[in-house]
Amino acid sequence: MEIKSIQAIQGANVYSHHPIIRTVVDLQEWAEKESKTLGDFNSRLIQILPTLYEHHCSRGKRGGFVERLHEGTYIGHIIEHVTIELLTLIGETIPYGKTMAILEAPGEYEIIFNYDSLEAGIEGFKQGFNIVERLLAGELPDIQEPLGKIRKVKAEFELGASTRAILEAAQKRGIPVQRLNEGSLLQLGYGRNQRRVQAAMTDQTSCIGVDIACDKELTNRLLYEGGVPTPRGYITSNEEEAVKSFHRLGKTAVVKPYNGNQGKGVSLKLNTEAEIRSAFRVAQTYGNHVLVEEYIEGRNYRLLVIGNRLVAAAERIPACVIGDGVSSIEELVHYENESPLRGEDHEKVLTKIKIDPAVILSLAQKNLTLESVPGEGEIVYLRDSANLSTGGIAHDVTAQVHPDNAELAVYAARIIGLDIAGIDWVIEDISLSYKEQEGAIIEVNAAPGIRMHLHPSQGTPTDVGQIMVDHIYPVGNGRIPIVSITGTNGKTTTTRMIGKMLYDRQLNVGMTTTDGIYISGKALRRGDMTGPESARIVLRHPDVQVAVLETARGGILRAGLAYDYADVAVITNVASDHLGQYGVETLEDIAHVKSLVAEVVQPHSYVVLNADDPLVAQMADKTKGRVIFFSMEKDNLTVRKHLARGGTAVFVRRGVILLCQGDRSFKISTVKQLPITWEGKAVHNLQNALGAIAAGWALGLTAEEIHSSLKKFESDPTCNRGRLNLYKIAGVNVFIDYGHNAAGIKEIVKTLKRFKASSLVGCVTVPGDRPDETIREVARVAAKGFHRLIIREDGDLRGRKPGEIAKIMLDEAVACGMDSKQISVVLPEREAFKYGLEQCQPGEIFVMFYENLEPIEEEIKLKLTNPETLNFERISKSVTVEVG
Repeated sequence: MEIKSIQAIQGANVYSHHPIIRTVVDLQEWAEKESKTLGDFNSRLIQILPTLYEHHCSRGKRGGFVERLHEGTYIGHIIEHVTIELLTLIGETIPYGKTMAILEAPGEYEIIFNYDSLEAGIEGFKQGFNIVERLLAGELPDIQEPLGKIRKVKAEFELGASTRAILEAAQKRGIPVQRLNEGSLLQLGYGRNQRRVQAAMTDQTSCIGVDIACDKELTNRLLYEGGVPTPRGYITSNEEEAVKSFHRLGKTAVVKPYNGNQGKGVSLKLNTEAEIRSAFRVAQTYGNHVLVEEYIEGRNYRLLVIGNRLVAAAERIPACVIGDGVSSIEELVHYENESPLRGEDHEKVLTKIKIDPAVILSLAQKNLTLESVPGEGEIVYLRDSANLSTGGIAHDVTAQVHPDNAELAVYAARIIGLDIAGIDWVIEDISLSYKEQEGAIIEVNAAPGIRMHLHPSQGTPTDVGQIMVDHIYPVGNGRIPIVSITGTNGKTTTTRMIGKMLYDRQLNVGMTTTDGIYISGKALRRGDMTGPESARIVLRHPDVQVAVLETARGGILRAGLAYDYADVAVITNVASDHLGQYGVETLEDIAHVKSLVAEVVQPHSYVVLNADDPLVAQMADKTKGRVIFFSMEKDNLTVRKHLARGGTAVFVRRGVILLCQGDRSFKISTVKQLPITWEGKAVHNLQNALGAIAAGWALGLTAEEIHSSLKKFESDPTCNRGRLNLYKIAGVNVFIDYGHNAAGIKEIVKTLKRFKASSLVGCVTVPGDRPDETIREVARVAAKGFHRLIIREDGDLRGRKPGEIAKIMLDEAVACGMDSKQISVVLPEREAFKYGLEQCQPGEIFVMFYENLEPIEEEIKLKLTNPETLNFERISKSVTVEVG
């Protein structure tokens, strides 16, 4: 067996509205084998994974999958369930899985399942595949080893407790969240309303404040100058300096790394030169400079300040073990670390206790070693520093903090310049004012851990994640309006019209189209930018106020959606295109892919649907959103029923575009007032305009605002580049369009025939990744629609041989009855354009369906600038396939 591919789809997708991992496996000799024919395979599988009895599978009941095993099921299905169970055993929630044979690749299967942790999901699949492979080889694998590997990967990549709390709190408020790296950097919100957080730091956290907090000597000095009680201390770089500093203090000391964190390398209650020297060597492993400061007697508290107020407080208890009279300290640490509450780092409520030189030194001060056996019930503190990251625990004391102490903590955070700060305070009793007792603030921490407040070992938890999100977003949910446009044809024109309407309202529009990403009308990137990564670029742009996203089928299938839901979803139509790709074989399959955009909208959002297309109109039953239909038909039954129920629709009546809500009617424009319709000749563009008008209305634009924008939306290179653009060259009407499927070309032919030209000449091709029948369908439409035909090929043949597509199209056109003398084959795109233009006579229409627009535009510019370059001699060298 072989794993062919593993692909993660992070957004809503055609399989699930939640993230999935899609894998392809080649089962080779096991492809047709059923589990019931594999001897004791089933019993060995259940022996190592008895929890598979919990899987319902298609039976909808406990034990359903085991029934399938005994009746006989295929290996791919078994890999799916083993993978899901492995991930479930490490704490993941996997609600969906599916296995499908790939018909065009015998022996290969798609295995699809949801995931919580991407990296853990991938590792879980690899381990599940390996387990099944070993079982097929007659082995009985130990399940703990693969589980350990998956847990290790999960711990390495999953968000820490602080970041996870922020993410969950944001999601509760409906704030969209994107993870920007493999660490803990998150983007909350979209576009202009976005904010960024990393652990307990926000984009408002002062970089200077963080630098000051990391400089312990500077922190102490600034606090001292501000009247805050702090310990005296000295920076040292060698043992002798440390010893001298200790004597200068003249009292019990603390030694810690100068720029350390999380209590690493900290030694407390040092009373002798030997202890100072030993502690110095421990601290210097974390940095060259070491701080020696006076030891403050008292309890260790962490006070959390967010946005100039105290929100939580905890007493921190150093890592300790409780003796049983039998076990050594080292054994007791091992037993404690087995607790499911403890993890390697910050992924769990508590961190495993680490035995390091600081622990050895602390025990030595108590005349203990790791081999010592404490009496039953005896508490042994393993270190004096109380950080959770070194194995400590916390008791919540938020309600006990005296107002004076809360005020001082907030003041200390302001002195350092932090919007979020952890104030470490050693004082005997936090419930009494610091003015009445000894104590000192020993540190001010940037990016403080919040586990101790979320999950205290004793006391009431504080939802610090929610408090942090409320600090970041006092109001609102960080969203910007998102318009998502999909369909087979007309997406780009509709997208551009919607973008113009919003841009005319002085909004900063981020737009993705087939020719690039645009921010406020300026190209950010060129090329086909209709996939989810392009959409993410727009949603991450700090200036964008509204996103208008052309959303193509390929991007949906490959990587899902880039957003959680759109405020307005527009589906233009469903036509035959891209069949035979990604398992899409029928028009119904295409509709299923496109409908995802409508399915994920929320009840307060809008879905704009083409009522004249039955497959699109049916999507009204799949959406939770508010539906607006648009129609070209005089009396569309779907629209009539919708209006009778109080719905909204846009349609044409007697040459006037109307928007109706129930029994209310608004005139938008006459058809002839919209240049994009070519005075009603371009019916397909009128249809696109209706969809755009509906979207504009859903976004809150008035009829007047919609009309004022669309009456200035021309079918020219400025407004709608590459879509039915007209150039007059030496008396020839030259149209440039992107039509690349039968439905699109048919609409262009219908439009151009209304211009009453002496003849129509078309230059056409089909992308090489389309099935032969799709190529022939385009050839039939072209042969019936044009008087003369130039057949070309794209520069990217997508797996075809040079001349292969042209030959199929030529043969089909002739078979349809077109005179072979009216057909020329010129393979290079630019040469085909030049050839077609030079063969045209004044009064004819020549339409070029392009792949790459720039070379065609360059050629047009050349002809318009230097008309004498236009000659009507045949370019025989460009004809690469014999005709007739």
